[in-house]
Amino acid sequence: MSQGKEKILQTALREFAEKGFDGARIDYISKAAGVNKALIYYHFKSKEELFTAVINDLFGKAASVSIELNGTTVRDNLIQVMEHFMDFLHHNPYFVKIMDQSVAQDRDIFLQLHHQNFFFEAVLGMYRLGVQTGECRKVDHPEDFVVSLLGAVYFYFSHHKAIRKFYGNLSEAEVIAIRKNTVKDMIERLVFA
Repeated sequence: MSQGKEKILQTALREFAEKGFDGARIDYISKAAGVNKALIYYHFKSKEELFTAVINDLFGKAASVSIELNGTTVRDNLIQVMEHFMDFLHHNPYFVKIMDQSVAQDRDIFLQLHHQNFFFEAVLGMYRLGVQTGECRKVDHPEDFVVSLLGAVYFYFSHHKAIRKFYGNLSEAEVIAIRKNTVKDMIERLVFA
């Protein structure tokens, strides 16, 4: 990817996350990225296409980070993927803002995303393998079960401002460590036989 295109995507990410799709302005993105509007429209035909590209870029980065699953069991590998998801959300707060705004504005962007299902498919695949090997208990609706597991991770980051007060004076690193242990405990209690 060219440096200009990468700069446009990073600047647009901040603009969309801070102002939402409707409030974001191509003029501002152009100025802040240090490129002319013509270059933006060369890479992206419309504001909608730029918005979609920003989200696809984030999902692509999450998918491209190799998760070296070094566990010897489905349990270990599933916990690693969930921790990776948590780390991704923690290090990409704009991603959470953009996704929440898209849902709130009832945008049909989700039909245009290429990597949206990366974490979902990884967790569902591991769960199904665990059922086949007898390591995971079988549930009636595995897709809903996986959505619920991922949602348990996502919720903290999506509602961070409202929830953070429950952790008192703990540092963010301490809270993330607690969340990881909680998610691990949930997975072990809910998923494994």
